[in-house]
Amino acid sequence: MKAAVIYEFGPPDVLKIEDAAPPKPTEGEVLVRVHAVRVGGLLDIGTRAGRNPFAQLAFPHILGADFAGDVVEEGEGVGGLKAGDRVAVSPFVACGKCPACRAGRDYGCPSAHLIGVHRPGSYAELVSVPAKVVRRIPSAVSYEQAAAMALSGPVAFTQFSVVGLKPGDWVLVTAAASGLGLVTSLVAKALGARVITTSRKDWKREMLQKRGFDAVLDTDDETFANQVGELTGGQGVAFAIDNTSSATMFPKVSAALGRLGVIVSSGAQVAEPVPLDLRSLYLKSQSIVGIRTHTQKALDGFWQLAGNGLETLVDRTFPLDDVGDAHRYVEAEKNFGRVLLKI
Repeated sequence: MKAAVIYEFGPPDVLKIEDAAPPKPTEGEVLVRVHAVRVGGLLDIGTRAGRNPFAQLAFPHILGADFAGDVVEEGEGVGGLKAGDRVAVSPFVACGKCPACRAGRDYGCPSAHLIGVHRPGSYAELVSVPAKVVRRIPSAVSYEQAAAMALSGPVAFTQFSVVGLKPGDWVLVTAAASGLGLVTSLVAKALGARVITTSRKDWKREMLQKRGFDAVLDTDDETFANQVGELTGGQGVAFAIDNTSSATMFPKVSAALGRLGVIVSSGAQVAEPVPLDLRSLYLKSQSIVGIRTHTQKALDGFWQLAGNGLETLVDRTFPLDDVGDAHRYVEAEKNFGRVLLKI
């Protein structure tokens, strides 16, 4: 089979298109023919560059985390899936045995591993993956849309399930023009929330305006917190989704949060220590919760939601042969929405 292989960490040039031996599904796994793969910041680019602190792999290695394709073959013990099924695959594979998993909070599994990071991934024509992270996709959802939402959709669904989002709640999403931020905003909207999206770039705010959110703001604007206050009738937002962990962004997010509000951290694109005013936190009975990824239950919940017409934006697709160009494009932050490889 054709695959993009790396033999060392480094720039996009370390990605080599080669013939590789096709995998065989072991017990509990399914073999999937890949159609579309998301090109992600941390799991793909960060791993390739050697910047992903979670990466534990052996060279040669095939990158590629969340993707969509067709089931080709089922391993022993797999039920509910069959050859020909159109599926989406999340890369997060929890152990299913630890206290977090038994409590249905498998996003906190300490021994989870990631497809494309800890095991061979989907920058290939075929990949074998655990069946428990595979879900059929609705007939109206394309392979490209499925790949674009396969991880971020269930993550967003988990975020809002954990914090108890209700229709009509005000939600603030930072970096909403990113792939994760846009899907998070769209899921919030689909669940009936009133959504305030943000971006510091003019052209990205113009793109967000077209998606039908309640407001699109610039967090660099000195009146940002006042604008949020005006929109929410002086109450502030019920939930703020901050997927950057930026030291300059966090105080602005905190200022926009209402009494009893919750800040959800589900990523660390900037990954800086942030200032925390504990006095303000307890006086307003606010909370901060970390949600690393999704639950098994959220995989089902999200794909049911997606079947009702949820659709994100695919910025650009690249053929597998141009995987290096795809990495350069995402690394330069040229995209609005998801960037995909088509195989």
